[in-house]
Amino acid sequence: MRTTSCWLLLALLPLLSSAQLLDICSARPKDLALEPHCVYRSPDPDPDEADEPTPEPRPVNPRVWELSKANGRFALALYKQMALSRTPDSNIFMSPLSISTAFAMTKLGACNQTLEQIMKVFQFDTIKEKTSDMIHFFFAKLNCRLYRKKDKTTLLVSANRLFGDKSLYFNETYQNISETVYGAKLMPLNFKTNPEAARITINDWISNKTENRIQDTLPSGALDSNTVLVLVNTIYFKGLWKNKFPKDSLMASEFFVDDSRNCEISMMYQETKFNYKDLREEKVQLLEMPYRGDDITMVIILPNKGHPLSQVEQNLDQNKLKSWLDQMRETSVSVTVPRFRVEDSFSLKDKLQQMGLTDLFSADTASLPGILEDGSDSLFISDAYHKAFLEVRNTKFMFSVCFHSNCH
Repeated sequence: MRTTSCWLLLALLPLLSSAQLLDICSARPKDLALEPHCVYRSPDPDPDEADEPTPEPRPVNPRVWELSKANGRFALALYKQMALSRTPDSNIFMSPLSISTAFAMTKLGACNQTLEQIMKVFQFDTIKEKTSDMIHFFFAKLNCRLYRKKDKTTLLVSANRLFGDKSLYFNETYQNISETVYGAKLMPLNFKTNPEAARITINDWISNKTENRIQDTLPSGALDSNTVLVLVNTIYFKGLWKNKFPKDSLMASEFFVDDSRNCEISMMYQETKFNYKDLREEKVQLLEMPYRGDDITMVIILPNKGHPLSQVEQNLDQNKLKSWLDQMRETSVSVTVPRFRVEDSFSLKDKLQQMGLTDLFSADTASLPGILEDGSDSLFISDAYHKAFLEVRNTKFMFSVCFHSNCH
């Protein structure tokens, strides 16, 4: 397929013996042989177009902080893209981090323009590091900070898995980096002769990793005999509110979807101190509700009456959001929040194509030679699915997310 001067072919990663296994969270870059099939060389940034520097929290690796900001930029871009096709009364619930993680694993096998598009769409090219292989090291460090819980009442777990056709040989470099950095071990399945049994096996694995909150992620017919690889990322979170809503505070009340529509739902009430800000010029209010342990919080953005949510969405960017969050202060607040649960599932293929990730989904243009051992460049992603579950109650908050892509 196409080649450009931006790509370098690198040596294969040596097999890791049991004696070489190390704690990824304490590892240094030189401890990890992160050498994917191809590497993207980022051009030197234009100093006139550079973002204003924001100091990273201490003690955080500056590049890990940049990856976190890149994930945030992608999250807002994807959210805006999703909002364009949703009706005003429909919900959007997703985990952009789950999607970014899955495509970072896909990037391991990508070359040429496919690799370049992944770097740009997911904002990985904004990280001040010349080579794309270091992104996997930064993802490892970011995941260590996210998933090593600080409070025993909080459960935050991410699980990754590769399901590959057992008749094929997968690149050892691809397998080793996927398992070492992302914990994504390859499970061989028989896609060629029994894709339906493979679908059930994958759905059962997803259900198990999300405590049965997410089931039947892959619909019937999603896999066929041409399926080569299914890449799955799941995130499951369950936390207790630091400030629980009293049980006797539950009441039926009106919830206003917009100025012309409302519905009666169960609402929870409490009055206590939260981080809060009334941004009158922006016509929004911000509320931060911590979970027990204070290392994870939920931020609610509430448009003022008469100010459509769509206008908030259109004007929101990462710098504005950071500015809003920085203005929040501890304040005694009367809080009324809906008690609800919501599920959402959708294909991301069209949305990501509209954002510029086109080659990866085309059999004619995709370049994924780093996935199979023989270097075959005939693979492409047929679709990318996302399914999420959210439940908010008076004592706890739970969400489960699953993302997977099918490689043909």
